[in-house]
Amino acid sequence: MAFFSKTNKNIGSGSDIEGADSRKGFYWVEDQKGENVMWRLPRNVMWNDNVLVREDEYGIFFRDGKALAVFDRPDRYALTTQNIPVLKNILGTVVGNVQIGEFYWAQKREFRDKFGTPQPLAFRDVDFGVVQLRIFGQFSYKVVDPLLLITQFVGTKGITTSAEIVDWLKSQIVTILNDTLGELKAKKQMGVLDMPAYLQEIEQLCLGKLTTETEVYGLKIMKFAGLNINMPEEVQEAINKRGAMSALGVNYIQYQSGKAIEGIGQGAAKGGEGSGFAMMGAGMGAGMSMGNMMGQGMAGAGSQPAPFGGQSGAGQTAEPKPAENMETCSSCGAKVPAGTKFCPECGQKMVPAGKSACTNCGAALMPGAKFCPECGTKVETLRKCPQCNAAVPSGTKFCPECGQKL
Repeated sequence: MAFFSKTNKNIGSGSDIEGADSRKGFYWVEDQKGENVMWRLPRNVMWNDNVLVREDEYGIFFRDGKALAVFDRPDRYALTTQNIPVLKNILGTVVGNVQIGEFYWAQKREFRDKFGTPQPLAFRDVDFGVVQLRIFGQFSYKVVDPLLLITQFVGTKGITTSAEIVDWLKSQIVTILNDTLGELKAKKQMGVLDMPAYLQEIEQLCLGKLTTETEVYGLKIMKFAGLNINMPEEVQEAINKRGAMSALGVNYIQYQSGKAIEGIGQGAAKGGEGSGFAMMGAGMGAGMSMGNMMGQGMAGAGSQPAPFGGQSGAGQTAEPKPAENMETCSSCGAKVPAGTKFCPECGQKMVPAGKSACTNCGAALMPGAKFCPECGTKVETLRKCPQCNAAVPSGTKFCPECGQKL
């Protein structure tokens, strides 16, 4: 197959006249462009060779590790000192069919591609500990400075193929994405469960950092979107369980018991002969246990469900409450539960049986006490009103509670 034939499908180059002299002209075959960012002519160009640059292409002349000239307008160019003035410096050394350099083409259009983390990213979460995240998304890019593109990638890094450039871009995306997640965690305490709410902010931060990182290589990230953050199956399962327990209003033990009963039913449906009675017995035992727990839950209806992982009340039988001891209010005679500090009927402070109360502060007095141990007030001899049974200081002519004459 002719090296410069238009029908050459292997090297992607062509000549304006099939079978003509190799110094006539070269171009990038349209069918071979595809998703290639750039392409190098597979041979060195010679003095006065012609190259064709189309509307959607850049042409770059490369020699001695440097991009010396860029052709950004569509035309046919002869590799002479007229189009490449720097060739004047080497004109004296060029004799005959001497190779003068290399020639590259780069596409002007915007490219789109997908990326993904080759290895899971470790993210330390408050609720779930260290979580391995896999992240996928889309991005678009284009060549904005072909001179930098060829100089940085070909001259500095030794990258000569489009696939290597795209791989480099994807590695930069993953690095910046990892850095952005750490930044949001440190500044805004972002957790795994918060990430969906931060997707747009993550995209904008990454786009800004990628623009700064790639422009020095003659590339620009035009769009960074479609982020998809995947968590490990065990973490996703824990999140689903927590949501189910919250919706049902049960704790972890109750939830697991319900799942066990469901599993027993499925096993009985699939089991063979002889499994029915065994499954029935297991089901009855689990059902009774679940019934007790549900009964406890119904008894506490109207209260908040137990917290995640709570153990209170699970598998325990409610014990009957002992009968409450009652005391008599010394002021109004009402029956009051033992331990009550103030009578709910008359509001007087409760005084233990066999003791009197200070008329000044209401503190309980020991029998025979002459002064109050709380406020120091002298203890007066008290008597009770025959009408309302209220304690009345000695010498009082009328009851201060009911007005009964004493």
